[in-house]
Amino acid sequence: MQITHDQRTQFLKSYNELRTIVMTIHECQDLWISDLRKLEDLEGLIHSVLKFVPQTDDDGRAMHYSDWVLAEEKEIEDA
Repeated sequence: MQITHDQRTQFLKSYNELRTIVMTIHECQDLWISDLRKLEDLEGLIHSVLKFVPQTDDDGRAMHYSDWVLAEEKEIEDA
């Protein structure tokens, strides 16, 4: 797997936003609602670039609330 320069730039932006969010939480013991969106964006970036996928139950339905797995491991499991 290779990460492109653009993806690295996106990670850097998200990383800096994450640092700011964590500092706010530590200093204020609070969280801005807009920070939730930034966290969701980071979650989406991580799962799409690093190819994380939800596990599935025996009927093939995605279990979004359980731990996610690597896409290639899921493919082996489904085979």
